[in-house]
Amino acid sequence: MKIKSSIMKASLLGSLLVVGCSTPKVNYVDPNATNTLTTNFTQNDLRLTAQEMANQVISSGKMNRCKSFTISPVKNATDQYVDTSVMTNAMADTLTNSSSVNSVYVVSTDEMGNQTDELARQNQSGLYDQSTTAKMGKMKGAQCRIDGKLTSDTSVGPDGKTKIVAYTFFVQLFDVQQGAAIWRNSKNISKSLTY
Repeated sequence: MKIKSSIMKASLLGSLLVVGCSTPKVNYVDPNATNTLTTNFTQNDLRLTAQEMANQVISSGKMNRCKSFTISPVKNATDQYVDTSVMTNAMADTLTNSSSVNSVYVVSTDEMGNQTDELARQNQSGLYDQSTTAKMGKMKGAQCRIDGKLTSDTSVGPDGKTKIVAYTFFVQLFDVQQGAAIWRNSKNISKSLTY
């Protein structure tokens, strides 16, 4: 009996060593593939939603009422951490790279620090030939501003086994001088998880 018990213990120990020593396997995946592993708002959701909203404002034709535009940082009103700079950058990229948009993108408040630091370095350090430097007071102001807000709402089924998270990304295009909304729209995404 002792021999059988010792064999079983050794077998169990060997199994634990094999499981404990196995290494995780890392694979590349398509960054644009739908992530069905979580109900969280993923990087892919951020990018695709922002690009879709930018394309909608482009197709409306309203962007061309603005000679220049900026994008305010997207506000995160969800209960999870979301790097909304991905959304802001995706909208800026889509709008700036579109041949249908005649507007010029100008730096946002988040980017302003880098811009003013560079101007100060060129103009105040004494290191540069002043005939070649970018001059102070020549930046373009934004005629239009794009604001965005991400919200979420979570519902749990009566059996407690189904969870649905509904996200809304709301975007507005404003005329800065008039404070008037030129265009507004929203995009909804819902994700469910069944236990």
